[in-house]
Amino acid sequence: MKSAALAALSLLAGASCLVAPGARAEKADRAQPTVIVADHQTVDDLKQISVFTGHVVLTKGTIRITGERMEYREDPEGYQYAVVTAAPESLATFHERRDPTHPGIEETIDGVAERIEYDNKADMVRLFTRAIVRRFENGRSRDEFSGDKIFYDARNSHYDLTAGGSSPNPRVTARIGPRLGDAPAKEEPPKPAEAPKSAEPGGGASK
Repeated sequence: MKSAALAALSLLAGASCLVAPGARAEKADRAQPTVIVADHQTVDDLKQISVFTGHVVLTKGTIRITGERMEYREDPEGYQYAVVTAAPESLATFHERRDPTHPGIEETIDGVAERIEYDNKADMVRLFTRAIVRRFENGRSRDEFSGDKIFYDARNSHYDLTAGGSSPNPRVTARIGPRLGDAPAKEEPPKPAEAPKSAEPGGGASK
């Protein structure tokens, strides 16, 4: 798979930009309400920021973001922005379903990191420290990216990976599965041999 090999080689530089196949974030999510549940909420009217703490869960259509603490705000146009941090020894999470591009294939994106920034206006998710993003097809993991920072552009299916920082691994890592068009053709199983025809009635040896 030539395109995947070239993408993997580019990771050696310590930072990489990868474009995934055509599916994009589900458009219907933009019209869905944002729901946030948590153990506690405080509101800063001066800064127009709400702070949620304790088992925080944000949902918006198929989008789901979880963490221990979330700073949330909306701009005058109604776009949402959130900064989510994980509890100690834990990771914040991000999940979304993408618009289908192939019949019968459901694509989802899952990400984890110590801090996740969600930008609804730009359809951008930024993951910091111990960041991992996985792409699934029908629940099966196809691609996996890891690094100290991962910027995921959901609108254009674009990933930007950066290594270094506090990451124990000094390189970014990508495991890229075969694309649907690159998968080898499925071999047809051999046909079973035909059973011998039975003797005609009355044609056998007489008793």
